[in-house]
Amino acid sequence: MNDLKLYSIKLSYEELLLLDGNISEEAQKVVNIAKREANIGFELSVMNEIVRQAEEKGELTWRFKDITSCNYCDKQRDYQRYARSGRYHNKGDKNFSKPIYYRGVEFNGGFITIQGHGDMCSECCSKHNVIEKLVNYILDEDLKIEIQKNEFAVTKYLKDDIRICYSCDTEMKESEMGRERTVMGDGSYPSRCPKCDANSSLFGRSHKVTNKFEHIINPKFTEV
Repeated sequence: MNDLKLYSIKLSYEELLLLDGNISEEAQKVVNIAKREANIGFELSVMNEIVRQAEEKGELTWRFKDITSCNYCDKQRDYQRYARSGRYHNKGDKNFSKPIYYRGVEFNGGFITIQGHGDMCSECCSKHNVIEKLVNYILDEDLKIEIQKNEFAVTKYLKDDIRICYSCDTEMKESEMGRERTVMGDGSYPSRCPKCDANSSLFGRSHKVTNKFEHIINPKFTEV
């Protein structure tokens, strides 16, 4: 039997939708993602992906950072040039240890970020009004997504993470938990179980973090 060579190709939304219902369960998951993103309908496909990811995470976040390229303009990966000749290079050669960075933005990032990676440059983000359009879409469609603080609108929903008490194994929403002051005294954090009053501590036992969450209405939100 001849070995089957596998190839990776990029399909458009339209091409993926042609496979709907006629593929394996795992492949269907990819098609379902494409169906959701296609239904969102932004011209920039990355914006559809951002909304869909925000639905999965329960929140829309972004951070500005240095990136090495942008898919929506002529900013391509490049490197600084040597100012003078050396033993292993000539003046004007590319210094591959020093990439050129552009100001960019990354959406829905986690605690760990990849240096130089982002969704687009800041100029393209402003040109296409990406953040404003994402914020307005989420509010107009009443999507249960917490939107980070921004200049365009106040979020309607607040993400309410669910934890499990280390003492009684009860699932609890952070909004239901008792709170303790931080060590620095500049705020508070969810600490006590509402059922058994077990208290998490900085150097002791703590309640289990889960991937589950709900949403509550932001008391600061006002319908326009």
